[in-house]
Amino acid sequence: MSTLPVAPVASASLAPAEAARLVAEGRASIVDVREPDEHRREHVAGAALHPTSAFSVSGFPAAMPGRELLVMCRSGGRAGKVTEAMRASGRGDVRLIEGGLSGWSQAGLPVVRDASAPLPMMRQVMITVGTMLLGLTVLAWQVSPWFLAAIGAVSCGLLFAGVTGICALAGLLSRMPWNRVKPVTASGSCATGGGRCAR
Repeated sequence: MSTLPVAPVASASLAPAEAARLVAEGRASIVDVREPDEHRREHVAGAALHPTSAFSVSGFPAAMPGRELLVMCRSGGRAGKVTEAMRASGRGDVRLIEGGLSGWSQAGLPVVRDASAPLPMMRQVMITVGTMLLGLTVLAWQVSPWFLAAIGAVSCGLLFAGVTGICALAGLLSRMPWNRVKPVTASGSCATGGGRCAR
C-alpha cells in the first residue's frame, strides 16, 4: 500500500544567515519585537517594529502570500515567546531568528546603529540605580550609617519593580529630555504599542 509523500514542515527557527538570504530574495520580512528605545539604538534595516509589550496574536502583522515573517529580539528570548504564540495560533509562516540581533551581528550581517540615540531604558535604569547605591554606600561609610536606610529603600524599589513589572524610575527617566524622541518603525510610522508617539 503506497503512501503519499508528506511535505516537510519548516522549522520554527532559522540561522541569521539563512534569514538574511530569505529577506534578500524577497521571501521574508523581519519583525523586531524589542522596545522602541532598543530599536532606535540599533536595528536591522527594513525590520518592522512590533514591541513585545504591546503584543497580541490578533495584532501581529498579517500573513503575506509567499513570504515568511521572521521574528527577532536582542538575543532570542522574547522573540521565541512571540513565535511560539503565533505558531500555536496556526501561523506556520512565523519563524524565529536564532540568537536575535546579537546572533545577527556575530554572523557579520549589517546592522543600523545610531550612537546618538539614548541608551535602552533598562540600561539607563541600571546605571542610575548603580550610581545611587554606590553614592549611598560611600555616604553611609563616610558620613552616617543612617544612609543604609536609603540603600534599603532603593532595594525595596527594585524588588517592587521586579515583582510587579512597574518601575517608577523608568517612568521618570522616560520623561527626561534625551528620551523624549519620536519612536518610528522602519517604514517611518509611529511604533505600535499605544497608538501615540512621544513628542
